[in-house]
Amino acid sequence: MLKQCKVLWASGEKDAQMCIYDASWDTHFGFCCHVDYETSQKLARLPGVLLVKPDPDFGSVNKDYSFSNVQSATTMLFPLGNTKHWLVRMDKPGVEVVTKAQMVDYYAQILTKVLGNEKDAQMCIYHVSWQSNFGFCCELDEESASNLASVPGVLSVQPDKSYDSDNKDYGGNDIKKSKDLSISAEASQTTPTRTKKLFVTGLSFYTSEKTLREAFQGFGQLVEVKIIMDKISKRSKGYAFIEYTTEEAAAAALNEMNGKIINGWMIVVDVAKTSPPRYSRGQSRSTTTRWN
Repeated sequence: MLKQCKVLWASGEKDAQMCIYDASWDTHFGFCCHVDYETSQKLARLPGVLLVKPDPDFGSVNKDYSFSNVQSATTMLFPLGNTKHWLVRMDKPGVEVVTKAQMVDYYAQILTKVLGNEKDAQMCIYHVSWQSNFGFCCELDEESASNLASVPGVLSVQPDKSYDSDNKDYGGNDIKKSKDLSISAEASQTTPTRTKKLFVTGLSFYTSEKTLREAFQGFGQLVEVKIIMDKISKRSKGYAFIEYTTEEAAAAALNEMNGKIINGWMIVVDVAKTSPPRYSRGQSRSTTTRWN
């Protein structure tokens, strides 16, 4: 946890240690620290950081490092208050060894396809599974849940019947019993991909177009590989467009590369839309001062 805080100070680890006043490492992982608003925003952009928000319990030793108190954030996202808790079952990633941080980032990228903003997606996720079974639980309205079911890699989206418990059925043992909104994306995924252009998200800031080209060129002849750069910082925004000469090549790349790891980050590959979602790592519609 210390390294997340340390990278924000040029003077190094000592300053980071002086800023941290509480930490959790048992059931939930996190820490509380004294930082200004600008630094908190930088901290929120770091890999492995799920959420940075004001510490409402500064005077208490009992800190809530879970996502149980993020309801106010989801209320801001869904002002009508018509959200429900959903259990999302995911297909197994195309790699053998993954870390929890990689999977959390991957799930956030999947949810970002529906919400349009990565930080909003992170705030909606309150439980993850990443070892024998794969998936996550999130708070969404029904329309967003329905849209999520059609995202590549999502096996099903159904109500989270055990919201108050950490024992979630990511294995699908009760899926046949559910008569509620239980949506399978299998049918939508059987439709042939009719596009030559793909949209890739979840890229490391250090992934170059050359690296991306090498990863995707095995599926067919490439027309273009373009990583979108921030005009001010001149740094990658974490997503790119890839175009092939044929629809068959694009379909093969979509099926094989979604969920693969490049430069330590698990990427998400989807069909490029006419108007891609306008977001980048660290931007958020809602701005959530001690921080935890």
